[in-house]
Amino acid sequence: MQDETTGTQEKQRQAVVIGAGIAGLLATRVLAEHYEQVLVVERDALPVEPQPRAGTPQAHHLHRLLPRGKMILERLFPGFLDGLLAHGAFSLEQTKSLLIAKDGRTTLSTPNLAGKDASCSRALLEWEIRKRVQARAGVRFLTHQDVIGLIASSDRKRITGICVREHGQLAERTTIAANLVVDASGRSSKLTHWLQELGYHLPEDEQVHSAIGYSTRYYQFPTDAHHEWSNALKPFSQSDGVAFSLLENHTCAVIIGNIGGQYPPTDAAAFEQRLAAVIGAHLPSLLQDARPLDDPRGYRIPVCVRHHFEQMEEWPTGLLVMGDAFCNFDPIYGQGMSVAAIEAETLARCLHEQQSHPQPIFERHALQRMQEAIAPAWWLSSVSDLSVPGVTYTGPSPLRGVRLIQLYLDLYLKYAPVLDRELLQKGMLGQTYMLKNFLMNGLLISPRAVINAPAFATLLAVGEASEASEEQQLLAELLQGYPQRFEAILDEIIPDFSLSFEDLQAFAPGKEVLMPQESHPV
Repeated sequence: MQDETTGTQEKQRQAVVIGAGIAGLLATRVLAEHYEQVLVVERDALPVEPQPRAGTPQAHHLHRLLPRGKMILERLFPGFLDGLLAHGAFSLEQTKSLLIAKDGRTTLSTPNLAGKDASCSRALLEWEIRKRVQARAGVRFLTHQDVIGLIASSDRKRITGICVREHGQLAERTTIAANLVVDASGRSSKLTHWLQELGYHLPEDEQVHSAIGYSTRYYQFPTDAHHEWSNALKPFSQSDGVAFSLLENHTCAVIIGNIGGQYPPTDAAAFEQRLAAVIGAHLPSLLQDARPLDDPRGYRIPVCVRHHFEQMEEWPTGLLVMGDAFCNFDPIYGQGMSVAAIEAETLARCLHEQQSHPQPIFERHALQRMQEAIAPAWWLSSVSDLSVPGVTYTGPSPLRGVRLIQLYLDLYLKYAPVLDRELLQKGMLGQTYMLKNFLMNGLLISPRAVINAPAFATLLAVGEASEASEEQQLLAELLQGYPQRFEAILDEIIPDFSLSFEDLQAFAPGKEVLMPQESHPV
């Protein structure tokens, strides 16, 4: 609301955020600039030291913040990476990452190009963010509280607050008034139920039924240990995958994961046997001198869901939703926290634009913008999971071209190292195929910067010059089912990316090598 006497923007009185996880904390950071008070309502007690919370069952497992997520956090919290490093996070500067192909070959071993960077546990990451959010004026935390419903106006068109009760208690209830309520309560969100109670009709969700399972074990290294690799990854598709990452205080986490109901073991001996079977040749360089800190712990996710609240015929004012309560992803790809950062960044832009160009239904507009911003991440995750037998998709319309895109990416990963040798010899690191694949998966550039007609033609030419490949033959067969040219096919099936190169440069000046312009595809 604008003050007519001064022309300045008045802050609204109070926003309430449900959930003190990553999405809730980032929402709070953004809202604190536009509301006099922001109240974060959380079921758990908040640890005073970096420790996992009971309300985040996946907190024990390895989390990954993608490059774009790190850029956004550094902008929201200047000095954020320095804070992590000061509390023991592993410095990734001048380290190398290892990518192991499905057949065990090493397809990529690159130095870290991002300059200052850090690797740490979810507990330390969340603690560092929460500490900075708690320090902001007008922010309060209310813990040990279960949110049991929304409070609506008499016509049910506006949300005016929430109803809470102390965690573990059933009798006494309290209402909390709010100008805006943001549900960031994660996968356990009750928002769909609350909306239906209020008489709203919900559109069909998108769901990927992937039966994800993974097991995580932590290891301790001697303080003087030498590390050849800071991170390692064997893709999680059609067989066991492995992720390895060095963390704070001379520790590391190792995950064995699988999709399609083939759950990895949580027994220690079976875990070690499976790990050796999957990446045995690389174990000495990854876990030399390391000792296990605990037994493996498992986590399972039957389905990933993308809600489409923005498509509802009516949406109540005074209500938003973010994080896993809005769209939850296969955690194997490490997108969740970065997507929460993208949503917070999008909300910040919407709030800023609202001051000069007010939208009549701001909340619906913000949901639409957030949905557009996260579409590439959902698409990448879904296409990857759907390559595994037994994984299914349901939604208002089928995902088109999944097999086509999978074969293209297989061809890309097969021949990119061959193409990159010539580019590296010419000093063209910023144009290498594998770097662009890294940037796409880091949500820094559009999938269309990697999956495009010029790249397709180049890959086919390299394949034909070397040997006839199964991927090429299958691609040719699939393309016969599409009457239009390849560019038109991609326009139909691949979501575009909403963040421009100029936006990225504004966030991280001087990092041109990491952000090739999307107008110049491979």
